[in-house]
Amino acid sequence: MSSNLGSSPQQNGERMNGEPDIEDSGNMNGLKGRTKRIIHCHVWNYVFLFSCVIAAIVDPLFFYIPVINDSKRCILLEKELWTAVFVFRMVTDVIYLVHIALRSWKELSVRRYFSFLIDVFVVLPIPQVVFPFIFKEMRSTRPSEIIKSLNTLVLFQYVPRIRQIYLSWKNLPRNAGKFDGWIKALFNFFLFILASHVIGAFWYFFSIQRETACWHSVCGNLRECGNSFSCANPDSSVNSTFLDDRCPIHTPNPTKFDFGIFLEALQSGIVQSSNLPQKFFYCFWWGLRNLSSFGQGLQTSSYLWESCFSIFISILGLLLFLYFLENLKTYIQLAIESSDQNGKTSKEEQKKRKRKEKKKLKEEREGKNGNGKSIWKVGKRLLCFKPGLRCKKETSSQSKGTSDGDEKLSSSSAM
Repeated sequence: MSSNLGSSPQQNGERMNGEPDIEDSGNMNGLKGRTKRIIHCHVWNYVFLFSCVIAAIVDPLFFYIPVINDSKRCILLEKELWTAVFVFRMVTDVIYLVHIALRSWKELSVRRYFSFLIDVFVVLPIPQVVFPFIFKEMRSTRPSEIIKSLNTLVLFQYVPRIRQIYLSWKNLPRNAGKFDGWIKALFNFFLFILASHVIGAFWYFFSIQRETACWHSVCGNLRECGNSFSCANPDSSVNSTFLDDRCPIHTPNPTKFDFGIFLEALQSGIVQSSNLPQKFFYCFWWGLRNLSSFGQGLQTSSYLWESCFSIFISILGLLLFLYFLENLKTYIQLAIESSDQNGKTSKEEQKKRKRKEKKKLKEEREGKNGNGKSIWKVGKRLLCFKPGLRCKKETSSQSKGTSDGDEKLSSSSAM
């Protein structure tokens, strides 16, 4: 008896004092550890996605750093904005480096090598290095063609960041049904807003570059332009009247210099404003308006890069619109399928309900008939306690299961 009592708790995986067995405790600890790792992984995915979104929003703010001094015809830099954007970019780069380290520890394979190179390219501090050089070339009195290449490099680094946002969004835990449809709709809306923000920032930056290009084409080695277009340079003495005549903005003259789609930014005064919200929302509205209209209202000049920028706006707006239609089509199909499935289930439930009701009514009827027959039989037995001809005739005539031969036998026996 004692051995059986002592062994029964161990068979159940518990000790006599109620403590779990060593193996079960190890399994429980392993399960808890895996659960914690899964939770930490989900939390990190949300943190990384949020950092990618912040980086995608902050990076275009680099283009708002240069400002034109209208009175002196020189370029100055917003140092406070530069510091804030620089710090935000460094923080997001550190988070991205941690994400790369976690991925490289987890999965090292040749298949992931290309993706790893893209991640390394994205995390490179290209804006921190390229923009100071661009600002230096813009403030120089000599024209430089390398600025266009640097602008393209900044744009090429920005595209993989949007790709990383999409990949991070796909890795998040999701529920099938309408929730995924709403997530896709929000992601499409976010892409449209982000594209408007980027296009507006590029438009602002290219407007300043276009005006400085006019200065470069007019000045050359003339004394009226001084040695530099930098407002921080004390030796810069630009003849503003001379530049106003050769690069007219308020009274545009395309024969002298055609600013094209950038004339609106120069005439509105946002390139001379140090108010970030003012020029941000104005440029954002310009990008949103032209992106939604596929760039139909853009009046370009013969400048090559301006035409390429306008073509990019039209193609990007068309692609986003097609992506929206595809998501809308998928959402409608899911809604139709779910409604059809709900209709089928409701019909099946109605059929089951009708069957149950019929069965219940049948049982109730059978129960009532059975109770009546049983009461009638009990009463007849009490009345016909002594066997006689009359009772047997009545019982034989009222019972449905007796035959004619049985009636004859009962009558002959009674005689």
